[in-house]
Amino acid sequence: MIASSSTEIRPVPTDDSFAGPLAIVGRGAPLVMVLGGAGTGKTTFLHALRKHGGTKQAFLAPTGVAALQLGGQTIHSFFGLPPRLLDPDEVKPRAQKRRLMKKLERLVIDEVSMVRADLLDAVDRVLRLARGDPSPFGGVQVVLVGDFLQLPPVVPYAEREILGRLGYEGPFAFDARVLREVEVARLPFLQVYRQTDAAFVGHLADLRAGRQVERAVAAINAASYRPHREGRIPVVLAPTNMRVDAYNRRGMETLTEAGRIYESKSEGEFDLANDRLPVPELLVLKVGARVMTVRNDPEKQWVNGSVGTVIGLAPTSAFVRLDGAGVVEIERTSWERIRYDWDEATGGIAAKVVGTYTQLPLVPAWAVTVHKAQGLTLDDVRIDFDTGAFAAGQAYVALSRARSLEGLSLARPLRASDIRIDRRVAGFTAAFEASSTAPAMQELPDFT
Repeated sequence: MIASSSTEIRPVPTDDSFAGPLAIVGRGAPLVMVLGGAGTGKTTFLHALRKHGGTKQAFLAPTGVAALQLGGQTIHSFFGLPPRLLDPDEVKPRAQKRRLMKKLERLVIDEVSMVRADLLDAVDRVLRLARGDPSPFGGVQVVLVGDFLQLPPVVPYAEREILGRLGYEGPFAFDARVLREVEVARLPFLQVYRQTDAAFVGHLADLRAGRQVERAVAAINAASYRPHREGRIPVVLAPTNMRVDAYNRRGMETLTEAGRIYESKSEGEFDLANDRLPVPELLVLKVGARVMTVRNDPEKQWVNGSVGTVIGLAPTSAFVRLDGAGVVEIERTSWERIRYDWDEATGGIAAKVVGTYTQLPLVPAWAVTVHKAQGLTLDDVRIDFDTGAFAAGQAYVALSRARSLEGLSLARPLRASDIRIDRRVAGFTAAFEASSTAPAMQELPDFT
């Protein structure tokens, strides 16, 4: 059994928590890799880097939803690359992008675990050609942020075979050819902020790395295979959309009133037919519905991942009683599609808004897929692995959403077979975490 405690004070990461890593980035290492498990402050680090990192940097992500949450642009859009397997030797920079790329000083890529090796090499080649600089990434500093032991890139079997023929050992970003040409500044984030129970943190770390799996599985089952704690309604995490949709449909069908339909509005470059949207175009809400917020509130009344129950519906807003908190009115908000351009007047890179998508920042939350829950912290979680996790890292991502053992329950016992680990990734991560390139704090210069 895992001993747990709810009386500890949870540390909260701040800009000051990352003074050392920010200083290392500021020293200009050509390639900086920031890797850490769930809840280690990577998102807070990105916010600090955006705030303190100057005006000649761009923030990118591999998927549209991740880019919207980051407040940046997708890698494919920024570099004008087609969304398919790429032969890096055949890609070329678009003429209209050359000026921007010549001015770029730092490129920050989030969710690096989902970035394929061929895509990172294509980025390298485009930057070299656009800038006329043969050094890696054309002399642009690159900061890669994420966790390779969480969700991997999507690589169909046929494309995996082609990657092998192109000379790649595997599909991950760390398999990219460019990484053989550049020294990597390693910044492992090891301090866990999300959970405070040392035993729980330790078992999550073992499951992440594939160590002592049987022991960790037995301990978590002993603590969490049970009905959920009384008085709380958990968010169910499941591996597939089909399973999640069934939970949410059943939950909505138990509510007898007609409810209200909220229509989205899109403007500019927002392709509703092909973009993965953060919330549905037609959002159906009823009084009594369980919902989750999918944006941070500027007034800090809620955060991305806050859960509650709808208690009232207005024409353009919903009233939600947040779990463990008060009632808030949630109004429409806009997600912005960003395109980076060079601003001659300011002498910096401008994040130009080229499209907006406006809707209530709410989704049904009787259940959520593990994939959509990545990055969230949840007070009450029930995990239903159904027939099993199907992707490496999926079980770890699900379990590590829970803030505490008290708020975690399992619909069926966790099985060792649910813990899917890519051994190459585990070996790479273990070596990475054992070798930080960060010098002593007092040796670091100020980040300006």
